[in-house]
Amino acid sequence: MTAAQLIAPTPGGAAFASAFATEAALRDLDLGPALKADIRTNTAGTVHVLSVHNTTDEIQEFQPEALLPQTDGPLLFLGGGSTTEERDGRLVARLAPHGSVQLGRILDSPQEHA
Repeated sequence: MTAAQLIAPTPGGAAFASAFATEAALRDLDLGPALKADIRTNTAGTVHVLSVHNTTDEIQEFQPEALLPQTDGPLLFLGGGSTTEERDGRLVARLAPHGSVQLGRILDSPQEHA
């Protein structure tokens, strides 16, 4: 990964709909006991949606770039709420107590997976 990119908003979410199709892959992620997370990927392997929920009464942080395939394309905000900052060259997302966020990334081709 090069430098961390701030999360850019995306209008609507139609480009990410294929990650929610019946045939799309859904994989639970282990981010520890405080965060519940999953990633959805369309059948072509090019559209990815990361959903993270803070299950605690305290602020929680995670690194979204480490959870999604690497590409030069932006990490897009799809819904929910979080704040972000760059720390040591890495993007860190912060979730409020019981907060959630959905972030997405679209690859040009499935070969971009790291």
